[in-house]
Amino acid sequence: MSKYAGMVAIGFISVQLLLAGCSSTDSTYTDYGKPVHDTRMVITEKGLKWDIDKTAPSFEETIADFPFEVKQIKLPFPPTSTAASPIEAPFDMIQLTYANLEMGRQLILVESNPEDDSTLNGKTGPQLKNGEKTYIQSDSHSSALSWRHDGLTYLLISNKVKNQQFVPLYSPDELVKVADTIQ
Repeated sequence: MSKYAGMVAIGFISVQLLLAGCSSTDSTYTDYGKPVHDTRMVITEKGLKWDIDKTAPSFEETIADFPFEVKQIKLPFPPTSTAASPIEAPFDMIQLTYANLEMGRQLILVESNPEDDSTLNGKTGPQLKNGEKTYIQSDSHSSALSWRHDGLTYLLISNKVKNQQFVPLYSPDELVKVADTIQ
């Protein structure tokens, strides 16, 4: 396996999941979904690495400078690394990544503003405590749920590293428990 054969760009996974779970009658925006700053957990032959975009502002600065109030989750594991990046889209969208390299786990929360008028698709998932419906957006590399609340659209993604590959970390029921902690 080459040094980068095991790398997965989580930003692209989140966008693929978001695009797979959302549809719109609007014309396609070709750069939709690309994180502005590409900081992520990657798998290398030597183990896990936090690949840092040195041009990125800090997690806190990115959140503070964003055009809407960014919500965060209560983490079920202690993060060793965090990153925040706007995502290129025809509306405001941000990706928050929380990783623990020692545990090989990460959670990614993507939030977009009310201008995101796409339709959420996918298999209906468990309901949030506030009564909002969720939609399962999982694949073989991650487990994910999307939902809307108070005019924002959310996508929560979890994965872990097993046998040098990203695999789902939490079940939809476990993801709902994390999603219910958003503040």
